[in-house]
Amino acid sequence: MKAFPERLPAMLQSQLANVYLVAGPEALLVEEATDAIRAAAKAQGLSERVVLDVDARFDWDSLTRATETGSLFASRRLVELNLPTGKPGKEGGSALREWVAEPRDDVLLIKCGAWELASEKSVWFKALDQAGVFVPCWAVKPHQLPKWIVSRLGSRGLSVDGPSAQFLADRLEGNLLAAAQEVERLALLYPNNHRLTLAELKEAVSDNARFDAYRLTDLVMTGQTGAALRCIRGLAETDVYKPLVVSALSRELSTIGSYLILSKTLSEQEVFRKLGIWSSRQGPIKSAAQRFPVARVGEALAELSALDRMSKSKQSVYFWMTLERFCVALCTGQSMDFVGSSLSDPVVDDAA
Repeated sequence: MKAFPERLPAMLQSQLANVYLVAGPEALLVEEATDAIRAAAKAQGLSERVVLDVDARFDWDSLTRATETGSLFASRRLVELNLPTGKPGKEGGSALREWVAEPRDDVLLIKCGAWELASEKSVWFKALDQAGVFVPCWAVKPHQLPKWIVSRLGSRGLSVDGPSAQFLADRLEGNLLAAAQEVERLALLYPNNHRLTLAELKEAVSDNARFDAYRLTDLVMTGQTGAALRCIRGLAETDVYKPLVVSALSRELSTIGSYLILSKTLSEQEVFRKLGIWSSRQGPIKSAAQRFPVARVGEALAELSALDRMSKSKQSVYFWMTLERFCVALCTGQSMDFVGSSLSDPVVDDAA
């Protein structure tokens, strides 16, 4: 049975299904759906949770062993299977079919960060779909985002008209996680049953420069050149604290460097756990890691050190121009040489 994310909460109020498959590229929707299933399972007495992470070395027999071993704490358990690729392979597909074919008290929750329509034609998927619930989490398209924002605000006791929702969608560049965070912030700023005006939205988002500094890192890490440039110009207009922008980029690049080094000896999920990277951050990190070798990360961090010195000087105009060059180089894979020429100019310190 297929259930889209917006319909899932109502379905979970009744009896739990034996199997849930939550899959798709929209990380926010995947996380919210899995969180809702976990909460419903706990509310219905499944107090024990078993988590299995599937990688290239995963032993599919461990899925059967996890459910055959008796629980000391509860009669039913939630068995969570993290399948990042969305492809269990021949052995995994067979193991999943066998799992749903046997009568079990436990509930199986499969979470996939990637998904292809072709997978819905596979034998293992059809077996799971017949036995339980499939929650597809596709990306919200740009033309759908205003409607999604209206619905999201409504769930938080706020309302907004179409043009205001479109303004917010345009500003957030289609970033669903950013839209969700903005809605939560607005819910804290305004009382319940309040109808937001366009003027109120503009005032609220203009005060959110700190958030924009971190949004810039997402745009750069995922190679969105045009959106990154627009974000930088917005930061410059609001005169955000420049070292904050440098710090956000530096921290993200350092994380990517650590990810690349650890990935040589550890599985992807082990690396994410070791570095404490939230699932919502894993997509941008993986995207950037595919474009940045370790040497390039080191080069970029060196350039950022010079940018940091410039951010604390009186060269405000040069800082924003050089930051644009730096981010374009990261987005497009260009050499840092032309960026370095700007950073080599003498920096005038505030104390001079």
